Amino acid sequence: MWIKLEEKHFKVIAIGIILLSLISSGIFAYYNHPSQQETKKTQDAQADYDLEKLLDEAKALYYQGEYKASIDKYKQILDYEDNKIARKNLASVYETLGEYNLAVEEYEALLEKEEDVESRLDLAIAYYNLDKIGKSKIELEKILNSESEDEFILRDTNYYLSLMSFKEKDYQQAEEYVKVALEYDKFALGYYQLGEINFVQESYSIAIDNYRKALITDGSLKGVNRMIALSYLNLGQDRDAVMYLKRANKENSSDKVIQENLERIKEAHPEYFDDKDLTLPEERKREIPKEVTFKEIEPIESPGRELKIGITEDEEEVYFRVGSDFVIKEGEKIILEGKKSELIKATIRDGKYYLVAGEKEIEFSNSIQVRPKEYAPVLVHNIIYGRGYYWGGIEDRQYRGSLELIPQENGITVVNLVHMEEYLMGVIPSEMSALWPREALKTQSVAARSYTLANLGKHSDDGYDLCSDVHCAAYRGIAREHPNSNQAVLETAGEVMTYNGKAVNAVYSANSGGYTENSEDVWRFEIGYLRAVSTEKEDSRFPLSPVELKEWLRESPDSYSKAFQYTKESHYRWQRNLSIEYLENSLDIKEIKKIVPTYRGKAGSVKSLLVVGAEEEKEFTYNLRSKFGGLRSNRFWIQPQYRDGKLVSFLFYGGGWGHSVGMDQVAVAAMADDNYQYLDILKHFYTDITIEDRY
Repeated sequence: MWIKLEEKHFKVIAIGIILLSLISSGIFAYYNHPSQQETKKTQDAQADYDLEKLLDEAKALYYQGEYKASIDKYKQILDYEDNKIARKNLASVYETLGEYNLAVEEYEALLEKEEDVESRLDLAIAYYNLDKIGKSKIELEKILNSESEDEFILRDTNYYLSLMSFKEKDYQQAEEYVKVALEYDKFALGYYQLGEINFVQESYSIAIDNYRKALITDGSLKGVNRMIALSYLNLGQDRDAVMYLKRANKENSSDKVIQENLERIKEAHPEYFDDKDLTLPEERKREIPKEVTFKEIEPIESPGRELKIGITEDEEEVYFRVGSDFVIKEGEKIILEGKKSELIKATIRDGKYYLVAGEKEIEFSNSIQVRPKEYAPVLVHNIIYGRGYYWGGIEDRQYRGSLELIPQENGITVVNLVHMEEYLMGVIPSEMSALWPREALKTQSVAARSYTLANLGKHSDDGYDLCSDVHCAAYRGIAREHPNSNQAVLETAGEVMTYNGKAVNAVYSANSGGYTENSEDVWRFEIGYLRAVSTEKEDSRFPLSPVELKEWLRESPDSYSKAFQYTKESHYRWQRNLSIEYLENSLDIKEIKKIVPTYRGKAGSVKSLLVVGAEEEKEFTYNLRSKFGGLRSNRFWIQPQYRDGKLVSFLFYGGGWGHSVGMDQVAVAAMADDNYQYLDILKHFYTDITIEDRY
């Protein structure tokens, strides 16, 4: 009995052992099969892998200038999956750093999976910068043979084909390509390229015409004045070359070719240098006319408080007239009575100040006021405006109100004493076309009035409230007044935007490029009502990823800022190519190797740039537009350009014109066309504001 039971038990145990062995081997095989191992690895890591989170982290690192960390994040994503978005962004970061070999690998991998015309263009440009011209041409020709209708892609495709044909000295083909590019976009670099083609073929007169078109499109484009000067020299027209030689020398004082030609011509023809450069109005004065015609003006009701607007300062001589009989007072004392249109000169001589009226000469030592006896204009001759800007000049100006002349240590300061609404009548059409929609002009009126009140005393140390130039608000007096803008001012008289009970510093720019910026992302301080807002008709998801930002700046997305009836195409999207020679001279850095943004705002504006030279690094913060060749805005994407293995320039793709904080003037006009009312427009651009009537 015992023996039988033991045998039965043994059989059960044996069967159990066999079953356990089979189950164990199956489990072992399951977990050690390659595909199952990978599945388990993926499942275990899934808790740590969140695609959207990693993409956002990589984007944030890119905006902070942490490029290596951003690259690592995108690579981390690619370790998990062959993600198209991550790969395109990774390639774009490599491009920013000028690492085109690595960018090529990513674009080739993308194109193996599926056709993407933008990636193909980027691959072609990367090949071009690696001097792989043959490969670049193949990719560009594929784009031309595709069904792409994207204008910016076709523009850049033909532009780069022109550059390659130019390099191969096939000038006829180069000209054909760039002319096609210009059909898609009248861009400044296209006209410059056409000028270069004409120049090497010794068609200097035609070259000058195309170089000038480049300047008309972008007046601060660098290198153009140099080429116009050289074209005139090759034509033997030294006199015509002088002005452009001087401008080129101002752009790049280290250019020996320009310096040598200036010295040669000056020695042979000093008389050529008597004609002052029109870009330097302070070096010349126009002849004072014997007679003038005064504007007819009418007084307005409730003109508001009196303001002190600085017109010009540190002048050795000031010539002025009044449109009625007038008195000049020093304090309460009348020191001169004058007749309508009588020419008066104020001057400094041997440290003393004098009024000169015909044969009379009256000394004064304190501020004097010129007061019309009737409501009539006051006129000041030879007002310099836009000092230091390519659009600067000199003109006579008439103003409402009266004048104050302040004797200062270095000369005479001229101030216009004018009431708020009278002042705005001159400001609004100087800041916005009086032919734009009425609601836009009313929007501008409230914004300018608010800005004026918020900034009163900005120039108190100089003896006045605000200046008359772009530093404060453009103010050119009566000459700019127009019935449309005057009506807009009067219809909104006294209306002011406030935030927490204070007048809003209602800054504005010409064109935001499709999205405004937070104040702290452009300047130093966070201001509650100056928040980034979209002007796009279909809002994009800002901040954009690296590749989205690049594409957004290269193409021309639809937005209220893209209203070409109110702005030039080159004010909405622009390109600028700055040579290494220019940058090294301008920034005083030798052998520049790299230029990369180290911080971007929400809408992509660059707040700081790192420039890496052979022996030093410099980080530039604020005023980037002027430091880097007069860029139209701070919102740009930089692409290093190489030729024969050498870094030769940096290509900037930019959007908008101005600082992009607050109101976008072009978008305002387009929104008015779309039946937006001025109060709604103001509340779109200035967050959480209140409209108050101050009169």
